[in-house]
Amino acid sequence: MVVALVYAFDTCLDRVQLLKKYYTSRGYEVKSVTSNFSHRKKALYDPSTDVVIPVREYHKNLSLDRILSHKQFAKGARKALCEIQPDLVHCIIPCNSLVKEMSKYKKEHGDVKIIYDIIDLWPESMPIEKYKDLLPFKIWKNTRDKYLSSGDVIFCECDLFKQYLRCGKVLYWSIDRDCLPMSPDLKEDELQFCYLGSINNIIDISMITAFLRECSILKKCALHIIGNGEKKEQFIQDVLAVGVNVIDHKEVYDQREKQEIFDQCNYGFNVMKSSVVVGLTMKSLDYMCAGLPIINTIQGDTKNFCEEWDIGFNIDRENIKEIASQVCLESMDMQLQRRRNIQNLYNTYFTTKHFNATLQEALERIYGG
Repeated sequence: MVVALVYAFDTCLDRVQLLKKYYTSRGYEVKSVTSNFSHRKKALYDPSTDVVIPVREYHKNLSLDRILSHKQFAKGARKALCEIQPDLVHCIIPCNSLVKEMSKYKKEHGDVKIIYDIIDLWPESMPIEKYKDLLPFKIWKNTRDKYLSSGDVIFCECDLFKQYLRCGKVLYWSIDRDCLPMSPDLKEDELQFCYLGSINNIIDISMITAFLRECSILKKCALHIIGNGEKKEQFIQDVLAVGVNVIDHKEVYDQREKQEIFDQCNYGFNVMKSSVVVGLTMKSLDYMCAGLPIINTIQGDTKNFCEEWDIGFNIDRENIKEIASQVCLESMDMQLQRRRNIQNLYNTYFTTKHFNATLQEALERIYGG
């Protein structure tokens, strides 16, 4: 059996590797179809994969060039499938144009099975709340929603997306490695926090600095940063301005080095602007695997996990003072219990074993047994 993995962007490569590993373990031949444009770096690159679709470049997330680039990829991917003749297409969304083109492909090739794997909602997950009801954005959204019914299986990366789309089954992300042992090295007289990941325009910097300001009134605080991004310098200056020391680790790829940083920290920040529709972040999986509790603003799945599993605190503009006080005054025993709680949560929902079992169930539903 031939499986075509279709994905437009380099932002989903971790998921692609999990899928490829699963399908090849079943003896399937896997062909990957992607573009030659890095959405992360906004530059052309060589993905060194089976089929590479050349597309136009774009440099702004909100631009006509971006829409045209997506359409170009979707049409090119459909054409590539005519050459590959796959039995199964596993298509990662976005880009939304892919749903329309895969729907057309299925009409032309009735025996093919299609899985739509929705790992982001565009335009819903963009911080553009005042524009989302304008006609161009409605058309962009409908390019996805109108044709989703052509999928034999629809996966959503979190339950929040499933609620927005009113269909699908949750296929949570996983990290394809074992979690390292925790060795917490926490201080009684100081709080240390961590921010992991890209520092961009969807991060709520003002929320993080407001929370750190309140904590620093009661206790000495420091912030560890692992990552880069266009807003990084502003972030560092804003944190320093509220009297909190910053330790900039830049980008860290070695897992043991990263674990050593997490072991020094009391909490990790999982904080985005309220207009962003997302239920789970990859950074939160890193925190979970490492056993680092979170300070969270993400709605849906993560908010519920915080409340039900006691893995940290949900904050908003109204409760910042109250939560900061709790964090500063809580016992070391309570903090250590939360570290166990969050790693238990990871082992329950986010392991590769759980990821593969969800895929297996879907394939059995498609092909029967």
